Amino acid sequence: MIRNDSSLTNNEKKFLLDKLQKAFDKHKIGDNSVEKQQCNNCQNWHQATQYCEFCIRKYLENNFRNWTSENEEIDKLIQECQQKTISPQCVIEWINYDQFENIEYLTEGGCATIYTAMWKDGSYDKLNPEKQILERFGRQSVVLKKLNNSNSSNVHWFQEVTLSFTLDNTFQTLAVCYGLTKDSSTHDYMLVLQYYDNDLRHFLKDNYHFLTLFQKYKIISVIAYSLSKIHSQNIIHRDLHSGNILYHAHTTRWYISDLGLSGPADKPLNSIYGNLPYVAPEVYCGQIYTTKSDIYSVGILMWEVITGETPYGDHEHDSDLAFSIASGYRPTISENIPLEYATLMKKCWDANPDNRPDANIILDEILLLVKSLYEEMNRQQEPTIQSKNFKSKIKKFFKSKNFKLKIINFFKSSSTKNEDKQVIKDIQSNENKGSKIYKIQTSKVYTLNFSIQPRNSTDEEQQAFDFEISDEMEQQYLKSIGVGNSNKSC
Repeated sequence: MIRNDSSLTNNEKKFLLDKLQKAFDKHKIGDNSVEKQQCNNCQNWHQATQYCEFCIRKYLENNFRNWTSENEEIDKLIQECQQKTISPQCVIEWINYDQFENIEYLTEGGCATIYTAMWKDGSYDKLNPEKQILERFGRQSVVLKKLNNSNSSNVHWFQEVTLSFTLDNTFQTLAVCYGLTKDSSTHDYMLVLQYYDNDLRHFLKDNYHFLTLFQKYKIISVIAYSLSKIHSQNIIHRDLHSGNILYHAHTTRWYISDLGLSGPADKPLNSIYGNLPYVAPEVYCGQIYTTKSDIYSVGILMWEVITGETPYGDHEHDSDLAFSIASGYRPTISENIPLEYATLMKKCWDANPDNRPDANIILDEILLLVKSLYEEMNRQQEPTIQSKNFKSKIKKFFKSKNFKLKIINFFKSSSTKNEDKQVIKDIQSNENKGSKIYKIQTSKVYTLNFSIQPRNSTDEEQQAFDFEISDEMEQQYLKSIGVGNSNKSC
């Protein structure tokens, strides 16, 4: 298609083909159906087109002697990751702290402190086939995430971080992490992350009134797709909330972050770690995290995206809120929320984990809603739709075997500017939003273990909740935490 496009110059065609091949090469590694080529340098049969993955790994192995974290376990972890590298842009490495300049404090986040910085040499970018060396990108902005109280005797958190480099080799759905460094003054370890422009919570705060319904569906579909890939590897996120969904403005793509970082290194064994409104009620009641616990978090995210509001934003994140959620309290569903969307959302936050759909079902349901938007767009016959055979194209598109993949790829590549031109208008309740300013909460450690069975509330109970807790619930709550009629502190 690109080669035959007469509107493009030869240089433009070469540029586009190069970009496409660069992106596609990552997906070819490990695909046994891909035709292999023999490398002229190492004689191995490689799957990538623009480079030999074996030459990259050999280059990194030869470089082992030129760096050290001064910790044997961490060195071993990084070396193992490098020997699974699939692309020049997917190398995890140890980075000396003096490589960073203009380090500026950004915010506190759960068990970490976040900084922005400039990486002087930048990450690896491409393999030079003549010199057989990896060349770097050059100066680039990054985020440094200092893991508070991390130390050389406890690398459990880093073992979990390596999932981001082995699990995500193919799917590219997780926030990009370049490697590890150590704060020269506090000696805490710091993750070196790609710079992202925003998280979902702040993005909604700044842009909600400009979002179409299509764009909101897009956000949820990407979250569901990413989570399906994580769950397919038997991995549970454990701390999925809007502060961990990151937005990259240049590519207009969303990424899940903080995979596996389920709390600080010194978290007590009988405690839970998370952003309270997103934590599944069964976890409050002593049950373990499961993939269905992540699905509960998706349900809360669906409400947050469709309303633009912070879940339980006017309540303190304490044992009172946790007990109310375990007793069936959920965010209010307004009449302006599309019925099919609301039904799916309620299934996701059902008190019984067995009643919750998996991530693939959520994705399928959201894509059906996207399909209905396209069909509605066709029925409206807006002036922006010029093609006479648009209807037949729409039918053909959604009947194709790989329409789901087409939608996902479109979501990954479409720009916000183009989406703003969608003729389907959003169903919003802006007039009801008021001017509330809610405090944005982060993840932290809670000691909760209610001796009750999580349940769904009736419609009448949901209306009455709003923190008007009955005497019966009060006594049940006090009994569940093992105290008398004195107070409610956990």
